[in-house]
Amino acid sequence: MEQLLATFHSLNGELNKIHKEACSEISVQQSTIMHEIQSRNEPSMQETARGLGMDITTFSRQVQTLVNGGYVKRKPYPGDRRIQILSLTDKGSKKVQQVDADILKQMKEALASMGEFEQEIIVQSLRQLHRILGKNSG
Repeated sequence: MEQLLATFHSLNGELNKIHKEACSEISVQQSTIMHEIQSRNEPSMQETARGLGMDITTFSRQVQTLVNGGYVKRKPYPGDRRIQILSLTDKGSKKVQQVDADILKQMKEALASMGEFEQEIIVQSLRQLHRILGKNSG
């Protein structure tokens, strides 16, 4: 189990490095927020923060920075003006596409020394791990 823990921390660090290298002008945390907004259909502030497991105060500060940077729009929910709905601006959508493309490029380069079968095994194993962890966290 110690090897599993060491692998977890090491892999997490390497993946964070890849994500950080793909981000320019925004932080990894902001990139993650923008990706979450993009993956949902006009989510509320609370819904998005909950989906990311983030404290609402920290989340609100990060969203405000993204709004100020022109990446995210906030608008009040028509039925309850206390609820803020989030969406990406064109600039935000382009930034998410750029970050995703950079991450994909780095991941392809990292896996290039492996055969197609080995790459598929890794991808399938990571999908299965994600499904299992998703069930356990909900």
